[in-house]
Amino acid sequence: MVTIVCILYFIILTYIGFNLLYKPATRFRVPFTKHEYMLCNGPEALLIFIFWTGLIGLGPVLSLRLGVLEILCYLGIYKARSRVVWSVPLQIYVLFLIWVVIGCFYTPSPVFGGRMVLKYLYPFLVALFASTVVRDREVAFKAIIGDRITALVVWLSYFVPGMMFLVRGVFWHAAALTTHFITVSMFSLSCCYIPQQRFRNILWCIVFSLPCFIWSFRTGILGLTVACAAFFFVKYRLKSVPIIAAIGFLAVCSIFYIPRIKQKMYFNPDKVTLTDFLTGNVEESNINTSGRNLMWDVVMPFYEDNKLIGAGTGRVQKFFYTEIVGFGRGGQLHSDFLLMLCDNGLIGFFLYVLSYLGVLFHCMSIYRRTNDSYTKALSITAGAALCGVLVTLYSDNSVSYSMCTLSYPWGLYGMVLGLYKREKEQS
Repeated sequence: MVTIVCILYFIILTYIGFNLLYKPATRFRVPFTKHEYMLCNGPEALLIFIFWTGLIGLGPVLSLRLGVLEILCYLGIYKARSRVVWSVPLQIYVLFLIWVVIGCFYTPSPVFGGRMVLKYLYPFLVALFASTVVRDREVAFKAIIGDRITALVVWLSYFVPGMMFLVRGVFWHAAALTTHFITVSMFSLSCCYIPQQRFRNILWCIVFSLPCFIWSFRTGILGLTVACAAFFFVKYRLKSVPIIAAIGFLAVCSIFYIPRIKQKMYFNPDKVTLTDFLTGNVEESNINTSGRNLMWDVVMPFYEDNKLIGAGTGRVQKFFYTEIVGFGRGGQLHSDFLLMLCDNGLIGFFLYVLSYLGVLFHCMSIYRRTNDSYTKALSITAGAALCGVLVTLYSDNSVSYSMCTLSYPWGLYGMVLGLYKREKEQS
């Protein structure tokens, strides 16, 4: 039944996507207004639709849905009136993708390697598509504000009795949603600095900062903390050091003073205090990694035997899906950083991280140079959210659900490139 429902949703979403792309114009209400409307061309409407529906994963047909979205992005770029806006971080990411493709030639499983390529490719395509399409801030804000409303509906559905049974397999799971909410929180925080939008967006920011604490996701707390730190660093630079220290301290306190989180963090939570944590007197055997350390130890030889180039793209996935016996079979490594090291070695890992750092510094540069408050909001959101999502790769498999995690900050970065290009052309 779940598969049938997901296939039905897939057919509907695919039809709407292609229809919007080839439709001459679609009417949307202008963001932050009640009675003004705008006409969007096909690629603009498609980008808005992609942002609005990214939280619909459709588990049984996920790979097929991801492939269709990538085809739509290709077609949208081809049909758009403007050209792709390239930047140094995007060029570095191209080098990473090339290296990942090269890894498919020495992997023991090209099929799993191809699946990994598609997962790495999608956020990049969304960024290119957004940089091609977005030249008006109304389109950008319509996309991300619509996503924020969708995110609220999806989150609240978890608290409606029986709702999860009705939509099982349709939406992404809670861990992926928590990572997605990092981007939504940073967008809401950035909008606090837009005139007449402060109080409302403070509430939005608080609402989407709560799930990682309510659901006790340690990776989500880490990502949100880093994202907030990056946000204030971009905005205030060295003046932000006290704010960043306070944010870090509050995050650590949450581990020890929210009982559910502390119980999830340690096997014997009563034996660990905040002082022990701050002084480094915590026994490693007491830290609950939910079995991650066991899986990490098993795959480490893939990296240690081929530190520079790795064992080939998709090698880790092949191991978990076809080779391992017992615990971990059919699962994920829960560390995309380690997965990259095992699959593509130090070369792939450093190219990937370097592209993210490049986006952060480029967003910082645009934030200082642009005179438009809306471009500032998007640039600081993209930079901060990318940093927050990046650190989740340490202990989670965010790449596997890049449709609702990595693609959003990359898409925002593409929007920033498009808006900033138009600003420079008009100046």
